[in-house]
Amino acid sequence: MTVNIGDLLSRAAAELCRFLGKRLPTLGDDNWWIKRVVDRLSFQQQRYVEQRGISELGGLDLAALIRILDQNWYDLNWKESFSPDARHFVKEMQTIRNRWAHASVQKYSQDDVYRDLDTLQRFLAVIGSSEELQNKVRAERKKLVNPEQAAVERAPDTKTASAQSQNKELAFQITQIVQLRSDSSKRGPVLAAQKLEAENRYQLFMERGSKWFYESQLEAVSTEGEGQVLVSLNQFHAHLTALQIQHPSLSTLYSLNAARIDFIPYQFRPVLKFIRADRPRLLIADGVGVGKTIEAGLILRELQARREVRSVLIICPRPLVTERKWLAEMKRFEERFTQLDGNTLRYCISEMDLEGEWPEQHAKAILPYSLFDEVQLYGTKATGSYRRKKRQIGLLNLDPPPRFDLVIVDEAHHARNTNTYTHEAVRFFCDNAEAVLFLTATPLMLGSDDLFVLLNLLRPDLIIDRESFQHMAAPNPHIIRVINAARGGSECWQQEAVSALEDATRTDWGSRIMAEDPDFRSVKRELTEDALSPEDRVSAIH
Repeated sequence: MTVNIGDLLSRAAAELCRFLGKRLPTLGDDNWWIKRVVDRLSFQQQRYVEQRGISELGGLDLAALIRILDQNWYDLNWKESFSPDARHFVKEMQTIRNRWAHASVQKYSQDDVYRDLDTLQRFLAVIGSSEELQNKVRAERKKLVNPEQAAVERAPDTKTASAQSQNKELAFQITQIVQLRSDSSKRGPVLAAQKLEAENRYQLFMERGSKWFYESQLEAVSTEGEGQVLVSLNQFHAHLTALQIQHPSLSTLYSLNAARIDFIPYQFRPVLKFIRADRPRLLIADGVGVGKTIEAGLILRELQARREVRSVLIICPRPLVTERKWLAEMKRFEERFTQLDGNTLRYCISEMDLEGEWPEQHAKAILPYSLFDEVQLYGTKATGSYRRKKRQIGLLNLDPPPRFDLVIVDEAHHARNTNTYTHEAVRFFCDNAEAVLFLTATPLMLGSDDLFVLLNLLRPDLIIDRESFQHMAAPNPHIIRVINAARGGSECWQQEAVSALEDATRTDWGSRIMAEDPDFRSVKRELTEDALSPEDRVSAIH
């Protein structure tokens, strides 16, 4: 059954434009168009706005509007008080937009289309779109589940449906075996459930992983006649091992002994920090000669052990390409990379423009900073000369953009100057990468402004502007005092550490964020107890 997703996304863009047009001017900026719109766009989007002379939200496409909403989320949430899962739907909408920008319905299963429609409906609810559009999306969803009923059934009233869903109990319980209505061969146990206003969602263990489905997509599997199944201890252990492999733990490394190297234990610290991060983004600022390339290789190996990693891009200075350093280092991890020059990069850009995919033979590539110039980034215009040169599209103008599973930026301090092609290119690849790793030996010797630029490249959703960065960094000198006190090991180091922690909580960020963190409070409590003499401990207890 054909669903016109493109039309629904176009109408969603108009609703989002209306929402932002009302909310952004109320955030208190003198020039909200520059500060809240232009400055929050990606570099390629900013260039598009500049070239077209766009001066209002109505001139932007859905991708740009979603990015603006995401980049202004914290300030908008302060005024709007969105639901806790609202931003999740904003993030998913960007993925949906990219998926349907160059695709037809036939490429996706009915379940995929259903999930996209449901996410769209929930996104529309977040921005308070018209009930008519929400009902339209809801009706398209119902057609996928029950075409005959949807043809004659009127879309329910939003308030009535919401009230009914709030009173409706979960149809399936945790551990219950359920199956897809559209394909009874696909079944699995319920791992988790979410009660939501529009429709409940369930996480199923299925097809070697976990997936989320909506209640109307599922039905219970009859267990009548099924007897008790007994397994041996070895079979039970094998099953537990399989579950551990399919659902990797954050406390277990799967990349141990995964390369021809003599590793040092501290080189696994970045790996552990990387896999435990809320987003796969990390800046490694170790000194020269401590093995940052090995740490990068270990992170790559760990990612490969946990999920499929097909495309990796390494960006580094040209001398490291000429000396074939990264090629040699990656061979120690059994990885084969290609080194890009100007011609191969132009070939990759052209293939991406024509086919919508980065060439497979260059899926794992090493790219020097020196290739980032105006022609490679922005392309060239067609000429009318006798040579009749065709227009060459630039890297930043690709739609969809190239997406790498992992981007490694070596000597990342080369990207700290925001007015360079290098900075623009690095930001472009980072914005469109699943995971990003920065390596540098010099950020602590740079000014705080340069460090802000690097962290903003890594986490623009978290490090939004210099003012917020300064607030977040204010407790750092006091935390460093704690570390130095612990390393010094003086007789009264606990008292020094507690004093430094108290100073950290006197900063604006420390008082609002750190002081309420359970881990921070636990560490402070333990240090305080250790600092007390035996007599003082008895007095404190009584």
